[in-house]
Amino acid sequence: MSAIKRVLAALTLVVAALAGLASPAGADVASAGNVSTTAKSALAWPTVNPAPEYWDTQYWTQQQATDWVNDCASGRFCTWIRNGSGYALFQFYQCREYALARWEGTTPYFNNQNVRVELRDEYHRTLRYIAPGAQFITNWDAVWFINLCA
Repeated sequence: MSAIKRVLAALTLVVAALAGLASPAGADVASAGNVSTTAKSALAWPTVNPAPEYWDTQYWTQQQATDWVNDCASGRFCTWIRNGSGYALFQFYQCREYALARWEGTTPYFNNQNVRVELRDEYHRTLRYIAPGAQFITNWDAVWFINLCA
């Protein structure tokens, strides 16, 4: 992880911790679809801004998460990110750029769309493209943004 990414991750944790102090104990600080997390657990999960169309932070097994990615719906880009002993599932389909935080490691993806996905670094430089219909693995360590309109 780059020094800048470590500093930003640390600042994110500090801001989230301070926000958690201002909220009542157990208050929701993040939710999507059928998923809701408390301030304490939200600190550890990988995040996306703006929020993806679907994400799930239940404690899936690696096999369950991989099966979910392999069954990615048509017109979607799907992947998972490991978090401790759990896995966060992400599904994207809107034509926009998404900022990623705490996305680390090598995981499977499925670009089940008819457009390529662009992976960008912290300076918005193109790292690589994921072709339409591609289903493989990628290392997210250097990826700070994804563009679904590439």
